[in-house]
Amino acid sequence: MSIVQRLREAFAPGLSDLRETYRQERDTNALLVERLAELEFALEDANYMRLAAEGSRDFSRDGLRRISRQARIYWIKNPLILRGVKLKTSFVFGQGLNLQAKDPAVNEVVQAFWMDAANQACLTSQQALIEQEDNLQLEANAFFALFTHPATGRVRVRSLPFDEIEETISDPDDALAVWYYRRDFTRKVFDLTSGTHREEQVTEYHPDWRYRPAAKPDTIGGKPVRWDAPVYHVAVNRLPGMRWGVSEVYAALDWARSYKEFLENWASIVAAYARFAWQAKTKGGASAVAAVKSRLQVTSNGNGAGADTNPPPATASTFVSNSGVSLEPVRTAGATTSAEDGRRLLLMVCAALGVYEHYLGDPATGNLATAKAMERPMELMFLTRRMLWADVLTAILMYAVEQAALAPGGALSGTLAYNEYGEPVVDLGDLDTHIAIEFPPLLDKDTEASVRAIISAATLDGKSPQGLDLKTTTQMLLQVLGRDDVDELIEQLFPSGWEEDRARKAMEMAQAMAATAQPDEGGTPADKAVAEALRDLREAIADAA
Repeated sequence: MSIVQRLREAFAPGLSDLRETYRQERDTNALLVERLAELEFALEDANYMRLAAEGSRDFSRDGLRRISRQARIYWIKNPLILRGVKLKTSFVFGQGLNLQAKDPAVNEVVQAFWMDAANQACLTSQQALIEQEDNLQLEANAFFALFTHPATGRVRVRSLPFDEIEETISDPDDALAVWYYRRDFTRKVFDLTSGTHREEQVTEYHPDWRYRPAAKPDTIGGKPVRWDAPVYHVAVNRLPGMRWGVSEVYAALDWARSYKEFLENWASIVAAYARFAWQAKTKGGASAVAAVKSRLQVTSNGNGAGADTNPPPATASTFVSNSGVSLEPVRTAGATTSAEDGRRLLLMVCAALGVYEHYLGDPATGNLATAKAMERPMELMFLTRRMLWADVLTAILMYAVEQAALAPGGALSGTLAYNEYGEPVVDLGDLDTHIAIEFPPLLDKDTEASVRAIISAATLDGKSPQGLDLKTTTQMLLQVLGRDDVDELIEQLFPSGWEEDRARKAMEMAQAMAATAQPDEGGTPADKAVAEALRDLREAIADAA
């Protein structure tokens, strides 16, 4: 017998014991995992969502998908959720917005991006803005893919569904610096020959719109990297350290469901009351009750198979009886359960949505003051959302401007430089890249008072120095007057070079007046003062020349 065989025989009992111990531990672990799954399923049955392993602050992606799906269903079905979301969207984008870049060359790129038909379908039209705001409230996450043409730098924006973004890859030393988004989705390809769709599973990576490394890999784990379509992620309703936002209506869903169930139960009680509209009382026993019953019955209301052999009396029929029988309607007023008893459930929905009660269908709880001037907390909530969208749109527009400057055939010229942190930045030279995004006033205030306030700010009531310039003043007045074509009117009233032309005409007029005006010893003191002022103006113009 060889030495190896002898060693096997010697250690065989011990190995057998180890195998048995391992098997028992494996079975125990499998049982524990099964029991945990059952517990989690029980929690879900109890209408709770579980937190999972993406971190102590984030819901799991599966949990967020379920929350978003539930929020969308409630937005379609539940009037409270639908009204709350639409109310906020109406105040944010219901009046539209105006945008203008100060530099004419930059403004041309901005307006071209904004008026692009593909961009209007996704983001820049009134309908698209409303849809994006509705979606942001329901899903709390928006992903804008910025498809960039390599030759011209023109940018087209598309919205990626939240369900398709599986994970983010960040800088290991800075969790806030996102590098890539992994997108898993099903692509449907239509076969023209067979007339059917073919599905194929696709995984790809999109870089963050601010991530511009020197080395750009073509693939990650064999999956393509879409450097031509970086992603801008907008997240709301999240805390620092959270990767994803949580639906803004999530806190209201349970209470909206409870209020719905309460009203359904109340309607069932009212329906039960309606089964017995009258109460008849009579003296005597069973024979007396049978007599009353027969007197209330009608034998037939027609012939045929479908005829009712015992229909109720016609409306406004007369009941005739002696003093031994009384007929009274069943009283439903002051019933134990009232529809108003569910008001506290409704208020919880209002608290979660940040919307006051009278905005959700009960104007009786409001008054003239709330109808004329919105409650301050709601006003600030809507203004905050407008500021968020102004930041988002400005960032996307600036990306379009930068790409137009970096592309070989772009409309602008610029170079790629690096700041003190080694991060790439676009140098546009002397171009003024300021983009003004302005919303109309949130509240309909007194137009006359607003006009007076603008004029006072522009002229400082005759005090020195002068206030707002003419172009800014005109733009503000047009907005207060409710014009929806402010940008077009400003272009007509103040074309390129209008300031230089206005200054030239003013100079020519002053020179003509100063050349003809001479101090007249016989004139009035006012005439002399004007003549001396014009002489000083002429001398100042001559010195400047």
